[in-house]
Amino acid sequence: MPSAPPRLEAANDATAPNHAPPGAACLPVLALSGYGIWALLGLSLLLGMSPQTRNGMLAPLALGAVLVGIAPLAAGLRLPGFTRWRGWQPGNGNWPTRSALIALATWLPMLAVVGLTHGDHRFWITRLAGAVLAVCSLLSVLAATHDDRAGLGPALQRATALLPTCRITAAAFTGGLWLWLSALVQALPDHTHGWALPLLILALGLGLLESGLWQALHEFETSACPARRQRTAARVGATLLAYVLPCAALLLADTGFALVAAAIAIPGCVAGRMLDRHLYANALLDARVGVAA
Repeated sequence: MPSAPPRLEAANDATAPNHAPPGAACLPVLALSGYGIWALLGLSLLLGMSPQTRNGMLAPLALGAVLVGIAPLAAGLRLPGFTRWRGWQPGNGNWPTRSALIALATWLPMLAVVGLTHGDHRFWITRLAGAVLAVCSLLSVLAATHDDRAGLGPALQRATALLPTCRITAAAFTGGLWLWLSALVQALPDHTHGWALPLLILALGLGLLESGLWQALHEFETSACPARRQRTAARVGATLLAYVLPCAALLLADTGFALVAAAIAIPGCVAGRMLDRHLYANALLDARVGVAA
């Protein structure tokens, strides 16, 4: 998905100022999917629409924990290129940034939901924990977006005004795809159908938002720019992976090929989102250079 330049999560001092490292988009996209899973699960608990089996809740919660936890784990282990997470370097004695604290706090309601999913999910405390999980997940996404836009000038702030809404929509779309796959794998009764229409609507909305983000950025580029022509060609591949592939799988949601289609399309969608995020990050860095000049 489109994104502002990464804030050193996967960069180092040797990185050129107008080029985002290829791996910089990977962990944020995975984390965004994880927060989307948690937010949708929390919302389903609040509305009384969650799976009634314990495994039906624990499996997607664990998947979200893996997707969200990869980035702080990489920073904590000081892996090359991933020494900082949300502006914070774990283990160096510094207090976490505000964004890191919000992200860490999101784990508390997630663990509360894990402990409460034993019986009737309609119990008011379980619903409250779900609501808190959904809110904290959305705040974590918005906090990361705020950090990414904080270093932009007024012109680029206006050009990226749709970025927070785009991030929330992308989290809901990719999180919903993972939940659909989880329901198919577990063959959960009453939870393997009815995904196609809501996710197709989210895909349409996300596509419109991302088109608006790219269009707002084009005023800072020239049509003869070689990098722009290369990015346009690469965006075609990203669009095929991020939109066409999952939408085609969703059209097979009520057939016997749903599980196979979802298992192929969802990892492809994540790869497409990573590619598109990387392309947008480089375009935004080029725009920052142009504005500064």
